[in-house]
Amino acid sequence: MGHLMMSANARADDNTIRWQMPGNPPVTITDGPDKGQGYADVFLRYFIERTPEYNSVIERASLARVSGLMKQGQHVCQPSLLKTSEREAYMEFSNPVEFVLPYYIVVRSDRAARLTAYRNADGAMDIARLMHDLSLTTVRQEMRGYPPIILSAFTTAAGQKNILRTSADDVAPFSQLASGWVDYIIAYPDEVYWFARHLKLPNSINFIYLPIAGHPQYTLGYAACTKGPWGRKIVKRVNEIVAKAGRRPPWIEAEARLLDPEAAKRYEEVYARYSPFRRQAK
Repeated sequence: MGHLMMSANARADDNTIRWQMPGNPPVTITDGPDKGQGYADVFLRYFIERTPEYNSVIERASLARVSGLMKQGQHVCQPSLLKTSEREAYMEFSNPVEFVLPYYIVVRSDRAARLTAYRNADGAMDIARLMHDLSLTTVRQEMRGYPPIILSAFTTAAGQKNILRTSADDVAPFSQLASGWVDYIIAYPDEVYWFARHLKLPNSINFIYLPIAGHPQYTLGYAACTKGPWGRKIVKRVNEIVAKAGRRPPWIEAEARLLDPEAAKRYEEVYARYSPFRRQAK
């Protein structure tokens, strides 16, 4: 009898997906008038509606908790993550789900001239040289995933007084930038647009973002589940759902809406050239 009960519980657990959702707008928006309109929110609703065979449960959790649960082997997933070699050690990743503009160097417009020495002929920033300027302060967020070129620059500059460590709170770097406490931060254009509006900055303060030399023109986001057979099964189902979503999945529309006009124009140009979904529509 005990064995049968354990088997039933195991099956129930096998069919339950505990989706871990950090509140990190505009990827996931947990409150306010735009609640549920983040692009990961839109993707997750789309997936849940098409997978009635699974009991999807949404849990609010920080990235630190997500990582901890996955390292423990618990059956959890996260719908929007950057794929890194560190995470691949304990996560199963889907095929690309999100297509976003990449990280940029973000600076107050009235202080942009201080970074001019690190821009190349195309206007892109040499991030490694920039980080070695001890007179210019930036922050590195805990738990945030960074692509190789940015991670390499952070690693090389580790321990320098101008590289401050901050929590996973996404609003903090923008507040620090607005107040002048740091000189520049590294963020996505959709974050710049979101926080510039929601921090209610005075008209005298504007954020501008500068491309990073050697960085791709776009970044892919993935759904991730705990490493192992169960996680592989779930990401396979994610792949099936995304493959049927066509050339322009609804969460891509949500991403485009979260950009300022200039970034939205660039997004459409880059999406037309590199979209991972363009060959999957029938």
